[in-house]
This record gives sequence, structure tokens and C-alpha cells, in this order.
Amino acid sequence: MGKKKFYHLFSDGFRADVLFQDRHAFVAGMNIVAQSFICSNIHILAFILMDNHVHFVLYGDLDECLRFKDKFVHKFGIWYHNKYSGKMLEALEFDIKELDDERYLLNSIAYVLRNGIAAGYAYCPEDYPWSSAGLYLRRPGKLDEISEHWMSISELSVRKRRNLMHSRAELPLEWKVTPDGYIWPGNYVDYALVDKLYRTSKSFTFFMGQSKEDEINKSLGMHDRVSLPDIELRAKAVEHSMNLFGSASLRSLSIPQRLSLAKDLRKTYRCSPKQIARIVHLNQIYIKEFL
Repeated sequence: MGKKKFYHLFSDGFRADVLFQDRHAFVAGMNIVAQSFICSNIHILAFILMDNHVHFVLYGDLDECLRFKDKFVHKFGIWYHNKYSGKMLEALEFDIKELDDERYLLNSIAYVLRNGIAAGYAYCPEDYPWSSAGLYLRRPGKLDEISEHWMSISELSVRKRRNLMHSRAELPLEWKVTPDGYIWPGNYVDYALVDKLYRTSKSFTFFMGQSKEDEINKSLGMHDRVSLPDIELRAKAVEHSMNLFGSASLRSLSIPQRLSLAKDLRKTYRCSPKQIARIVHLNQIYIKEFL
């Protein structure tokens, strides 16, 4: 077994179409995070699911962290295939970066938890539902109060458990299920370790208030801001594609058509070349040169 370290595991939003197309997909994703955790000897410190990419801050040896990633991709791929009538989930590309400096670790956790805001969603981090952001440095007993009246796994019938998890996976019977139908992240996220890392609520608030997106994005090879949430810009792109080319399928467009669409999106919404590259499925280098 290798040495345990802190890692930032994240998927490449440039090369992925929409992973989580609706609320049902996000709920499934949250439950699959819980299942993948059970199958891997790691600690999850923080995570967030965005519409076309994911971020995790993990503690464990590298092999176990990669095993967690493989489990997540495999299980979500099965759910996606079954949900969308045999449609295959396109290959997801992940990167993993060791977080070997304490300050960089603290900034990275905050970066992950703020990802929804950085992508343009109108939520405070703790209110973005598809993440672990609401767990940290709460007053004693607060998390118990929040989950006190939620059902536990033990209260569900076998059929309801399988419907919840879309599998026969066995989870700890004491784990709680949120009213929205997914396993509560407080069951498996090591928020106590994160609390120790930040030490005080003042420190946590300081790091959460820092605008480190550019710095972190650059270190991850993802440098550029966005102007609209991806899900909104993708819908706008489909509208523009219909008006320009009579097609709602961005992938079916020719490269010249995609470049023309990219220019139209840039002019209309002033979004970054990086975000446009994700939406029209072209290499960011080409987009930057064209724009």
C-alpha cells in the first residue's frame, strides 16, 4: 500500500458532454459517490458535481484514489446506459494532482466548494445541493439536528434500497437519506478532518472568501473565467445552432459551423474561449486562435 496523501481528482469538462442532464441524474450521481466511497479505502474531504464535470478532494494512497475514480465512472456509466435507453456515456478523462502544500490544500478545498458560484450559479456554496459544502464548521449538534428526522437506510425496504441505489449495493444501515432522495454526504465526507485543517470558522471563511479561481485553474491547466453557467450557455448554443444551421445537435455540426457558432457565442455572451470550447466540443487552442 502506498503512502496516503491529499489529492485533487477532477474530470475534464472540455471533453465531456452533459453528465448530469437533470435532477434525476444529479441524485444518481450523489448516490454513486456514496457507493464508490464504500468500495475504496479513502477519505473524501470535499466534492462537487457540476453539469459536465466533477471535483473531489481525497486523502488516501494514489491507487485507492484511482480505484474510487474507476468505481464512480463504472457505476455512473451503468446508470446512464440504463436511464437513457442504451446510450453510452462518453469516455471521461480525469486528472489527479497531489496537494503537497497546506495552503494550496486549503485553497483547493475552497475552490471545489465554490465551483458552482464560479460557474455562474446563483447559490451560496452551502446551498448548492450537489456538493459537500454544507457540512463544515457547523455549531455542535447542528448536523444532527438537520438529519434528525430523515429516514435511515435501515428503515427502507429492500426494494426501496435497490431503487434508491439502482444496484444491490449494501450501505451502512445507520446512513441517512435526504428528503431529495440521495445519501446524505454527511455520512461519508470527512468534514471533521476538514474542520481540523482550517482550525477555526474565521480561517474557513477567509479561504472561502478568497478569489483563487484563476490561480487554481491555471495550476490545473484550466485557466479562464466563465460568464454563464455551462448548462445555460449550452441551451443558448442549441438555440443559436438552430437559427444558424437548423440543427439542435452541436456534435453533428461541421468544424467550420462550430467555429462560426463559437464566434457567435463569444460576441453575444462574452464568455471565455475555454467555456466555448467545452460547449462546441473543439480544442481550446483552435478556439483561441479563431476568436
